Amino acid sequence: MKKKLLIGITMGDPAGVGPEVAVKGVSIKRVRAACAPVIFGSYEIIKRYAKRYVKNARVEKVLSFNNLKNSPEVINVYPSTVLDHKKVIIGRLNKISGKMAAESLVSAAKMVLSKKIAALVTAPLTKKGLFLAGFKFRGHTEFLATLSRTKDYAMMFISPELKVALVTTHLPLSQVSKTLTPNKIRIKIELAHRMLKEAFGIRNPKIAVCGLNPHAGEETLLGVEDRKIVLPAVRSAQRKGLKVFGPIPADSAFSPGVSSNYDCIVAMYHDQGIIPLKTRGLGNAVNLTWGLPFIRTSPDHGTAFNIAGRGKANSAGMVNAIILAAQLTREIENLKLKKKN
Repeated sequence: MKKKLLIGITMGDPAGVGPEVAVKGVSIKRVRAACAPVIFGSYEIIKRYAKRYVKNARVEKVLSFNNLKNSPEVINVYPSTVLDHKKVIIGRLNKISGKMAAESLVSAAKMVLSKKIAALVTAPLTKKGLFLAGFKFRGHTEFLATLSRTKDYAMMFISPELKVALVTTHLPLSQVSKTLTPNKIRIKIELAHRMLKEAFGIRNPKIAVCGLNPHAGEETLLGVEDRKIVLPAVRSAQRKGLKVFGPIPADSAFSPGVSSNYDCIVAMYHDQGIIPLKTRGLGNAVNLTWGLPFIRTSPDHGTAFNIAGRGKANSAGMVNAIILAAQLTREIENLKLKKKN
């Protein structure tokens, strides 16, 4: 019998729905069947939410990762912040909640980098909260890349119908075209290719690359970037033997009749890729950061301050993120074993 994977779940911003979806998510039977989850965050906050929303919950502090109890009624918490939990205002962004979220993330990242836990799942935090707390990162993706000293990485979204990789992430739209280069796009294409092969076992994946401009520039009538920046990246990847197609107008690439022909779509910027994904069903997709030295996933929703502390948060996205993290970690472990043999 295989040993259960230890998977860390950060509580996210405690003023949002993170603690609620975390305690609900780790209490699901199929999550416990897939892994042994440990929540990183404030013990007091997790205990409060567990008592409210999980029947017969027993919250235990984790002092060692050996011999964790993994029954559904036990919620394991690794205390990751000593900040005063009473200063958190539910539903309102402030410096304290931002710092607690950051400290929980740093603690979990240290554990996954030292291989004390096998993978990382992050509950939502806010960029503004990080900034208020003094952490100048635009989100989890950039924060974890810095902590792990990872140069090449990609934000991806995985759903039952669609896989999407983003070239640029948390960037104002006015800066996207200035930031794009053929090399940057090529790297994201190659990361997507590796992800499809290593994590999903697709031997010869097909990847569609979106154009930046409407109609992929319409032969430069609507912009030159697709011809001068996107197309060279596609051709470079093709010369390496990758099955890459584009630039394809984004409105065409994401239509069900077209997207079903590809294993992944590479989008040039955040909303170009995420809007069509989420319109197919919020909560169905999982955010995956590929390129880190560990698997990191998260739900595809935000902090939802407007419903925080009301018991209305749906934990399906968190459950999907934990299950995917366990599956991908196992898949990569198996791949490494095959290579050794």
